[in-house]
Amino acid sequence: MTVAEALPDTMLIGDLQFEVTESPRRATVGITVDRDGSLQLHAPAGCPADALAAWAYTKRMWVYRKLAEKDLLLSARPAKEFVNGEGFAYLGRSHRLLIGDGDRVRMERGRIVLPRTVTGQARTALIGWYRYRGRQWLPGRLRPWADRMDLHPSALDVRDLGYRWGSLGNNGRLNIHWATLQLPPSLVDYVLVHELSHVAHPQHTSAFWATVERALPDFERRKQDLLVAGAGLWLG
Repeated sequence: MTVAEALPDTMLIGDLQFEVTESPRRATVGITVDRDGSLQLHAPAGCPADALAAWAYTKRMWVYRKLAEKDLLLSARPAKEFVNGEGFAYLGRSHRLLIGDGDRVRMERGRIVLPRTVTGQARTALIGWYRYRGRQWLPGRLRPWADRMDLHPSALDVRDLGYRWGSLGNNGRLNIHWATLQLPPSLVDYVLVHELSHVAHPQHTSAFWATVERALPDFERRKQDLLVAGAGLWLG
């Protein structure tokens, strides 16, 4: 019996650089194009490197199309200034920033109030506010979906996930990116349903997408809307 050689950490396929992830939980190979344009090549344990490279080579045109979409959308991401009148989204609506009094960031009469005392750490303070609001609002939004799908995470947290909207940890904890709180509730629902589906199906298999579709028959439209809306959000 021969021992399969470990896959390399990265692979150069044509002019495309992939990070390689090998997992015994996978049954098939797959590609992920992250929101920042980085490429992930996923493979089941024991997959031969030459077979993986040959398969990835056939997917180059698909990857190029995805990268073109992301370049177009990422170029639209706005810059933010922490000054009076700057707009920051919360649950799909834009709220003007107001530099005011107090000791904490808060919503007041439709404006997000940033205390003068924290303007030196405005980015951290605002992210902290989104995380706080998420921990207050998301559990009530998640519960009906979890009950309807009969899929329950072990816990819920709001944190910085880089370029991912959500993730499901090995311990069953559902993590949601704080920036998700800027999205309209209908798109937050898509993120929640997507991650809940991973409770039953860790990989993006046909069974996974069938689970998403049972909960959200219009998930394809919401998925596309999320791609477009996400390009305009502030990520800190």
